[in-house]
Amino acid sequence: MKFVAFLLFSIFAEVIFSSCPNGTVEFQNHCYFFETNATNFPNAELACNSLKGHLVSIHDGFTNAIITGQSGNYFHESTVTDFWIGLNSLMVPGNWSWTDNSSFGFTEWAPTEPKNLTMNCGALTVKSGLWDSDDCFKTKPYVCETSTVTYPSFVNCSEGWVYFQPTHSCYGHNGYSSQSGNWAVAEKYCENQTAHLPSIHSYDEMRFLWTMVSFMTGVAPWIGLTSNDNEVTWKWSDGSPVDYLPWASGYPKLNVSSCAYLYNNRIWDYTCTYSLYFICKKPATL
Repeated sequence: MKFVAFLLFSIFAEVIFSSCPNGTVEFQNHCYFFETNATNFPNAELACNSLKGHLVSIHDGFTNAIITGQSGNYFHESTVTDFWIGLNSLMVPGNWSWTDNSSFGFTEWAPTEPKNLTMNCGALTVKSGLWDSDDCFKTKPYVCETSTVTYPSFVNCSEGWVYFQPTHSCYGHNGYSSQSGNWAVAEKYCENQTAHLPSIHSYDEMRFLWTMVSFMTGVAPWIGLTSNDNEVTWKWSDGSPVDYLPWASGYPKLNVSSCAYLYNNRIWDYTCTYSLYFICKKPATL
C-alpha cells in the first residue's frame, strides 16, 4: 500500500511539485525511496522503473554513507541485514554495472567480495555500509533513486532561473552575474530584474543557495543582508523579516556599516565596497 501511494504521489508531483515526496530522502537533486517489502532484484528494478527511476547507483563515499545511514531508519527489522542496490553482473558474469547505465568506478566491496558468480547482484549491508554480492533471486528490501520532480513553469522563472518550492521563489543564472560588483551595484542589478539580492530564512534555503552557487563557480556571493548602524541591526534588501542569521563563528565582527555574503553554508560580514559575485532572488509568479 505504501508503494502504491508513493507511485500515485510521484505521478501527481511530477506536474505540480518540485521537491521529493514525503517519505523519501532528498539528496543532490535525487529522491531515494526505501522500500521495506522484500523482493528479488529484477522485480525491485521493475518497481523502481515504475517510479521513473532505477535501483540506486552510488558513485562516491559520501552518497554511500548517506544511503547507509538512512537505511537504518527504514530497514530496522532484526532480520534485515542488507538491501538491493542497482549493482549487478547479469549481462556478463564478473563485469559489474549499474541498472541506470551510469559509469561504474567507485566501489565499497566487503572483503572477499564480489564473488563474481553467475546471476550475481549487489546489495549494501545496513550495519557496515559495505557491498556484498548475492543471488539475484533472493528477496531483499531495496532503494529506488529518481530525479527530483519537475517544477511548474512560472512566467518569471524562465531559462536561467531556478524555482525553489519551499520559498516559492526564483533564483537566477541570468540573475547571476558573471561579473563581480560591490553590494550596491549588485543590488541595483537585481532590482533591474524585479528582484533583489537573496534573503535567507531557513537552513534549507541557505543550503539550496550555496549548492547552486557552488555548482556554478564555487565563489562566495553577496546576499541581501546589510547594516547601516555599525552592525547593531541588520535588514534584508527585499524588506522581509530578519528571522534567520546563521553567522559563521566569531561573526559579525567589523562593527562598522557593512554587508554580508554567503560561504560554506554560513553568513559572513564584509565591507560593502568590495566586489563579489552575486545571485538574485524574486517571488515566482504564474
